[in-house]
Amino acid sequence: MKRLLFTCLMTGLALIVSAQVKISGYVTDSQSGKPLGKVIVSARDQENKMKGFTQTKTDGTYTLTVAGEYLHFSIIGYKKKTINLTAGRTIYDVALEQSVIELKEVKVKARKIRQRGDTLIYHVATFAKDGDRSIGDVLKKMPGIQVANDGKISYNGMPINKFYIEGKDLLQGKYGLATKGVEHQDVSSVEVMTNHQPIKALKSLSESEQAAINLRLKDGSKSHLITTIQAAIGLPSLWNSNLTTMMFSKQWQMISTYKTNNTGEDLLNDIREHASFLEPPRQEFHETDYLSLPVDRLSELKQNRTLFNKSHLLSTNWIFGIGQDATLDAQVSYLSDRQHADHQTNSVYFLAEGSRLIEDRLHSKNGLQELSVKLTAEVNRDSNYLNNILRAELDWHDGDVQTTGTYNTSQHLYQPHHQLSNTLEFIHRKGKNALTLNSHHQMDWLPQYTSVMSGVQPYRQELNRRSFYSDQHVNYDLGMGMFVVAMEGGMNYINRRLNNYHTYRYQTYLTPTLRYPHRDFNFTFRLPLNYYHYDFDGSKRDDVSYGTSLGVSYRGIPHLSLSLTGDISENPYNISSRYDGLLMTNYRTMTRGTTEYGTATGKSLTLSTFYQNTTNGIFGFLTVSHMWNKNPFVSIQSFDGNWLINGLMLSPNHSRSWLVNGNIETLFPLVGGMFKLYARWLQFDREMMTDDALTAYRNNSLSLDAIVNGTLFRKLNWKYELEYSSSHLCVDDGGATTLRDFEHSFSLYYSPIRKLSFSLIGEYYHNEIATRQYSDYFLMDSKAILKFRSNLELALTLNNIFNVNHYSHTIYNEMMSISESQPIRGRELLLSIYFRP
Repeated sequence: MKRLLFTCLMTGLALIVSAQVKISGYVTDSQSGKPLGKVIVSARDQENKMKGFTQTKTDGTYTLTVAGEYLHFSIIGYKKKTINLTAGRTIYDVALEQSVIELKEVKVKARKIRQRGDTLIYHVATFAKDGDRSIGDVLKKMPGIQVANDGKISYNGMPINKFYIEGKDLLQGKYGLATKGVEHQDVSSVEVMTNHQPIKALKSLSESEQAAINLRLKDGSKSHLITTIQAAIGLPSLWNSNLTTMMFSKQWQMISTYKTNNTGEDLLNDIREHASFLEPPRQEFHETDYLSLPVDRLSELKQNRTLFNKSHLLSTNWIFGIGQDATLDAQVSYLSDRQHADHQTNSVYFLAEGSRLIEDRLHSKNGLQELSVKLTAEVNRDSNYLNNILRAELDWHDGDVQTTGTYNTSQHLYQPHHQLSNTLEFIHRKGKNALTLNSHHQMDWLPQYTSVMSGVQPYRQELNRRSFYSDQHVNYDLGMGMFVVAMEGGMNYINRRLNNYHTYRYQTYLTPTLRYPHRDFNFTFRLPLNYYHYDFDGSKRDDVSYGTSLGVSYRGIPHLSLSLTGDISENPYNISSRYDGLLMTNYRTMTRGTTEYGTATGKSLTLSTFYQNTTNGIFGFLTVSHMWNKNPFVSIQSFDGNWLINGLMLSPNHSRSWLVNGNIETLFPLVGGMFKLYARWLQFDREMMTDDALTAYRNNSLSLDAIVNGTLFRKLNWKYELEYSSSHLCVDDGGATTLRDFEHSFSLYYSPIRKLSFSLIGEYYHNEIATRQYSDYFLMDSKAILKFRSNLELALTLNNIFNVNHYSHTIYNEMMSISESQPIRGRELLLSIYFRP
């Protein structure tokens, strides 16, 4: 019996094995012929029961041992296919047809902000409103992100250190070209990378408190040329045109633009390079501009209301990826800017022997031509970092001003500034240790002069300056358990000539740094030591200075971080103020140099707190700083005939200041928008020598800015802003005076039908120009846009509808008050076209 059972079992197994066949094949797309991976291939019997399955490889091939009747092929996005198995056949190649899957209508409500580790992801479509065009328009509506008038971007009150597009630093700090040129419809999300360390070799060794911004583009906006054309003409004799081309591919990126206008748009902001790093402080040298044209505008008006210009800008920016971690970046720009202004200024100088009033009615013309070339090569790897920047800046500034009033004068200024520099940085990382080598060389040429005609008396001031600056330093980061010890040391050299006066400065410095991250705390201690050797045209001097910096940050509370930093420092001697006699700065001012020697010491204490709750869309920061300074020189302000004498005098004195800066920003779902509140208070106590008498004074200023925006009836977008500012002066503990200003502004955007929209902007100013004397101004603009297609628009704009022709404003500045009345651009009509091929 046992033998019979064994014989039956073996016979059954033999039949099963004989029925199994090993087959193979190749699965492709029927249209493109490309192989399909991850296709499920299953063998099935007559009752559709699965007898075995496998998946195709990335090259489309598969193998399967089968014992069924047919093969079944399936993958999402393609029609299923079934084929019968044929005896003796072992290869089955299949081509699958694509299919369209119809889904039921589903409403998806995306979160406006998501957090992934240290990265915040803002979904652009949820913040963009009708009427927004550039990504810069949308950034202003995102909580936690601040955009200044000059285009500088901050996150929670701290400037960003990088602005990436698809992970590449194309613009090297000149990101105004992107915030104005890249349209929000091309961007899917804005990523804010908090505590961003852009150098891979320094991660976990050197923390950054700054954030970076990265634009993630939509797939349809990558790897093809994007061109936008905007052109406007108007009355009286107005033009504003912009041609921008850009490309963002995986290996290279490009933004090129040509702009021209005479409508008050300042193109210098487009190519302004915003500082990227706050820490550690870098050894730098900047030449002082002694000569000037006193035509600064003080008003709180938007610049396009007060700027009378003829401007042209040509800029091209390229970045090429070489492999995975290396890039080459080239930036070239040329700016031609001509401006003219007419305004009246009343300046009251508070002196020991009484106040002095100077009235000026100025007519000025000035121009700027700037050619900038910057070439950057970078390799950014976990073990090595290499960055070399070659830069050439050629600036030509000239201008003329004529004044009537207290004095009848005229001035001509010629002020070129040419600079050539090269910076090389190399970092090698091994384990917890990193070695940094840095070399910087810089040459400046400034052949400048100004000429003044006061009455019938001519004056001329020539300044021929040349300087060479070189800095070489080494930094070594050593990881020792939980501690990181950094030792930075180097030397720099300045060779400077001012006319016939020659100055040399040698500096040797050493800065040991200890960092200790412990749980939620991070401690940093620095002890900078400096040795200086000066040679003032044969007169030599040596000096030693030191400082101390201690900081601690805490991140143990959800959504909240705190930091406290204390500094004691001794500033180097300012060689720019080292000259003998008087230097004519402009038609009204002489500046007195000094041949005395003295250095200032300072102490500061800063408390900062940052709040970030992405779930509720609430962001905020508060920074409080108190600074004490001991100064060897005191500022002087006096008159010699018609000339105002400024400068420094050797006389030890003390000063102190307070700075409080904060904001709160939150999403406002009730109105479909958001709310922002900014506050800034600055106070400083100083001393000044006026008419040979030492006078103590206090200045403080306060500004508050509240913004709320939202959507009404889904077709009306609105925004309201209230600004308050005050300027305060108190002299010698006497009576204090304060001037206050208010500004209300609103904007409405309404689209009754899809192809037609209207916008209205209003501004109301209530300015205290003297104690309890106010001036009021109401300005309004309107715009109508007709959309023929999504890429073609026609717009009609009417600015300054009520044709307000002047604006007055008064502030206190140190020991003086400045009242200014200036013309503003009158009623203007513009017809513009927008086209995106």
